[in-house]
Amino acid sequence: MRIIRWITVLVVATVGLFVGRASAQDPQFTQFFANPIYIAPSYAGASTGQRVIVSYRDQWSVIPNTYRTMSASYDVNIESLRSGIGVFALGDLAGDGRLGTIIAGLNYSYSIPLNSKLNLRPGIGFFFRNHSLDYDRLIWGDQLVNTPRSSTTMQSIGKSSVYDIDISTSILLHTAAWWVGGTWDHMLRPRISFYSEKARIPFRFSVFGGYRFVIRSLYRKGIDQSFSLAGNARIQGKFSQAEIGGYWYKNPLMLGLWYRGIPLVKDYNGSDALAFMIGVRFSRAQVVYTYDLTVSKLGPGSGGSHEISLTYEMPLIQRGRRYKPLQCPPY
Repeated sequence: MRIIRWITVLVVATVGLFVGRASAQDPQFTQFFANPIYIAPSYAGASTGQRVIVSYRDQWSVIPNTYRTMSASYDVNIESLRSGIGVFALGDLAGDGRLGTIIAGLNYSYSIPLNSKLNLRPGIGFFFRNHSLDYDRLIWGDQLVNTPRSSTTMQSIGKSSVYDIDISTSILLHTAAWWVGGTWDHMLRPRISFYSEKARIPFRFSVFGGYRFVIRSLYRKGIDQSFSLAGNARIQGKFSQAEIGGYWYKNPLMLGLWYRGIPLVKDYNGSDALAFMIGVRFSRAQVVYTYDLTVSKLGPGSGGSHEISLTYEMPLIQRGRRYKPLQCPPY
């Protein structure tokens, strides 16, 4: 119970520190629990063997040309080296100007056993970033002065594409039942502006954690029923956001409820949402769907957001292994 008390204190303190305008400047996923490498490089290889994850998000589906994000990752646990290696790729598209973001990178983690039940995993990620914009699809203010609308503009055109590199570091502390960790993203503050070389992505700091309560475990078949609580809070520049919730698992069904936002902070439209989750998990595969119901001033007229993820794990036969790492509990 002492562990649960400290995790609760950590989550509450983190949310208190992050009170501000609730927003996120990076692409985000409601199913942060199903996109672990995007949260922290420490999750690379934090599985039983090989793992493939694909996620897709359609945010505010009724509003035309809003945010559509897709990610894919592959990671492997190399037990003989106490290491995990993963690759991650993300594509995001937004607005009439087709503002695009592409992120691709390599992640590495190392497993450090502190005792038979407690494990520490530092991690690091190296990323390539590209931001692009289609100026031909934009309409400038001076084009609206005349009727009919002018096809030309006096507005200066910036770069159509910006490239840069980035680094993330993280730390993960876990047992077979609970986990807690933190991430420092955008350590190199990569360029993002199409006009000014001085405009760069601000640092992003994240704290996450959770606990899995095992209700029933079957001999040789593993956990048959459990309940998991998890939270994820982050701050980036002047903006902050948090998610907290939980899900019940009864083989193979998963049902959950999540809240995104910061209570009592309502000055940013669309920041608060309730996410309803349903999924199935088998021995190797997991499929999860979530629907975000917007509860802030933007309202249900946005159509909410849809997200789906697919996870597939494959065993890996490793010869000559001397060390078997403690597995982090699955989300």
